[in-house]
Amino acid sequence: MMHKILSVAFIVAISSVISAQKLKKENVIGFWKLKEAGFYENKKKVVKQFDNCRLMRNYALREDGFAIYNYVEGSVGDCSPSEPRLSFWRIVDNRIQFYVDDKNILEEVEVTLNKDKTIIFSSYIPGKTIVKGDPLAEKVMNTVHYDILEKLY
Repeated sequence: MMHKILSVAFIVAISSVISAQKLKKENVIGFWKLKEAGFYENKKKVVKQFDNCRLMRNYALREDGFAIYNYVEGSVGDCSPSEPRLSFWRIVDNRIQFYVDDKNILEEVEVTLNKDKTIIFSSYIPGKTIVKGDPLAEKVMNTVHYDILEKLY
């Protein structure tokens, strides 16, 4: 019995160390193209069906602290790129903040590094948002979205 308890404790300790990855600047600098996106509903992953037009969305995270986000809508043959969003970026714990100045954070995402040259940006929701009288808006505000991005260079 004691052997099983120690084994379980060891496994929990090792998995905690593995999951507590240290986010470093050199791991996220580069040009990242959208590979997959979606959200979680009832703890199940729901993948959004994107065509090659929307899959042109990308982030460029530069070493000098600038970030460029290119957002593309539409469908193949009628792609509509938006004006690129230029901002600064910084690492805070396991997250990246895209910001204009200290008071204006444009986006904040939790980052997961993968061994296959992809990263996952997940919505950072520090606490549940309450929207009185509008359960749908409340659900949307508390839904965790994710983007799987592939490093091109």
